[in-house]
Amino acid sequence: MTMQTVKKLPDWLSINTDSAVVTLSRPSEVNGVKVDSLVLRAPLVREVRAADRAAGDDDEQRELLLFASLAEAGIKDLEGLKVVDYRRLQTAYSHLVPHTDYSKSLPAWLSITAENALVSLSRPSEINGVQVDKLTLRSPTVREVRAADRAASGDDEQRELVLFADLAGAAIADLEGLKVVDYNRLQAGYFRLEQDDGV
Repeated sequence: MTMQTVKKLPDWLSINTDSAVVTLSRPSEVNGVKVDSLVLRAPLVREVRAADRAAGDDDEQRELLLFASLAEAGIKDLEGLKVVDYRRLQTAYSHLVPHTDYSKSLPAWLSITAENALVSLSRPSEINGVQVDKLTLRSPTVREVRAADRAASGDDEQRELVLFADLAGAAIADLEGLKVVDYNRLQAGYFRLEQDDGV
């Protein structure tokens, strides 16, 4: 029997479901005050989409805009950080929104049948005026996918939101209010639904 090793967080980083606290290597000025740490909130889908729209094709600007919003700091404040401390923010973000390949094994928060995907959320969220800790995505039909294509007018992110909202029986605004980590779980559930892997 082999033991799995859990990667230990660096001393300068602490993580919970809703935020990460990053201790800076040296004090830096943020919003006119010298601080020795920054708190990065877990992002919502709408915040990521807003940064995407504002930055266009500039990935560096997109990240700066998003981090500034999540840390409640000015862009100039983040640009004034030492590179080592900006890298710490990037590391914290990667822990808040982990990129995992869900195509290989079924995670504990996901249950799949031929008809739907049941996704457990990392934290309760409001859907249709009710706090829920799980969302069910129905298996899509070709008609539903084509309707989402037409509704989105070529915007792939919007197409996915329209489709997921339809399949989950939720409002688009409610899905935009999900933490990105939970939206990623919906994407993983959808990926499983559209694959012909014997489910």
